Amino acid sequence: MRNIRLDSLSSDREVASQNCKTCVRRRIKCDRSVPSCQKCCSRGLECPGYGLRLRWDQGVASRGKLMGKSVPLRPQIKHGVPRTHKQSRTLRMKKHTDDENSPRCQPQIATGNSLAVLHTKQNVELVDRHVRQAAHAVLFQHFNHEVASKLAWLDGPKNPWRTLVLPLAQRSSCLRLSTLGLAAAHMSVVSPQDKAALVQIHRNLRDATLCHLNRQMESELKRGVARCDKITEASVLIEIILTMISLCYAEMFIPNSTRWRLHLSGVRTGFDRYDLANPHEKVISQFFIEELDYLEAFGSISTFSSALRRHRPISQHATSDDYFKEFTEALYEITVTERTRDNAFRTGKILAGTDMTVWQDKLTRSYDSVCARIDSTPSQDVSLQIGLKSVLKAQYYACLVYSYQALASEAERSVATPPLLDCLYNEIIFMTSWPTESVSHNISFPLFILGTASQLYTEKQVMIERLFTENIAATGFSCNSAVLQFLRDFWNATAAGSTQNWIQYARDNEERISPFIVF
Repeated sequence: MRNIRLDSLSSDREVASQNCKTCVRRRIKCDRSVPSCQKCCSRGLECPGYGLRLRWDQGVASRGKLMGKSVPLRPQIKHGVPRTHKQSRTLRMKKHTDDENSPRCQPQIATGNSLAVLHTKQNVELVDRHVRQAAHAVLFQHFNHEVASKLAWLDGPKNPWRTLVLPLAQRSSCLRLSTLGLAAAHMSVVSPQDKAALVQIHRNLRDATLCHLNRQMESELKRGVARCDKITEASVLIEIILTMISLCYAEMFIPNSTRWRLHLSGVRTGFDRYDLANPHEKVISQFFIEELDYLEAFGSISTFSSALRRHRPISQHATSDDYFKEFTEALYEITVTERTRDNAFRTGKILAGTDMTVWQDKLTRSYDSVCARIDSTPSQDVSLQIGLKSVLKAQYYACLVYSYQALASEAERSVATPPLLDCLYNEIIFMTSWPTESVSHNISFPLFILGTASQLYTEKQVMIERLFTENIAATGFSCNSAVLQFLRDFWNATAAGSTQNWIQYARDNEERISPFIVF
């Protein structure tokens, strides 16, 4: 089939709005069939299609006599005037008089009749926009597959970082930027080969987030003065609070960063303005309250100078499969009680001894309740259930040891903690040998508590350092590096055989020790 009559083609076929470039060059009428014209196909020619065609116009030489000089890619030809080979070569080698200011790489867009050069700035913006879209898609995918699982105690279909935060991030530019920055921060830790570029991406996204967040906060303050409708006010506040929570977690991924404290303070301030009685957005409100509880519980361990506040959840039902919520609440209550007793002691008040059976009974009831929940939940993964129960036991023994370290007398502590530490050590050994990655990232707090009682045991110190290092590499939470450094300082300070409590050591050296959060 060599010649094609246009009237022989189907009238209802899809046609393009312009001729293909090959038919234009051959000066024949194109049939404009999509995706390729039939006249090109019938002759075995490659039909270039009907879209835009880019080619680079000119560039800057990188070597030779023309190094750093801009030259035309193709010299202008005066039609009808013959030209020798030497003249052609001379024209190609001719320099521009404005070398320094000439554009480096200007693409041309081929149209039906002529070539129009786009402005360099427009081309850069076009490329940047597509690059950003591709990068954002990669970051969202990384957040969905890698980061969300690390931010929840137990990953699963109810993980609120996927079911609640990601959909809201698609509607909120502020939260979207902070979520992307959170993913970039995590990638910079787990992908060391691209660390420099990913750190810069995280910084750019963080700065952009802070600009958007600043405008949101100004808008929120104006709405507060104008007393706008409660639904709008609650939605904006939720976006602000969730954005600051994402910023807080992002800084916990960055090595040697303590900015998580600043963002956590912002979360508290936003929470103080939030009306818990508002019935709208109740599920996501419950989620950020739980996140605030977690951050305060594990961030308050190394805090002694500032007052601790406790926020009760608006619902007793967690937004995800969180089996450790009760232990987190007990951990915070122990910390608040210890700070309260210490402040009272410093003011000269006489304190009665703490009845440790109350705390032991409370933690045991929580442990039994959670075990019953795990047993009653149908699961096809027996390995996961065994690993989950092991983590649960480790958290239980860690909280028991912490309660004695914080509230018991020296005599009670010396009697009660050794058998608890043995049980905690055995559970940590079992956890680290059990092949369940979905729960292994919850080892940090039990490992820290074991470390605070291992100042006289070199072998345990080596094991704890190794497990902390492996955990940081696996989860990306670089904030635990400060936890490990605190343990090293404490071990060195008590190497001579001192039995000083780590809480008192941290209190006495609060100004010198970098603040840390066990996460």
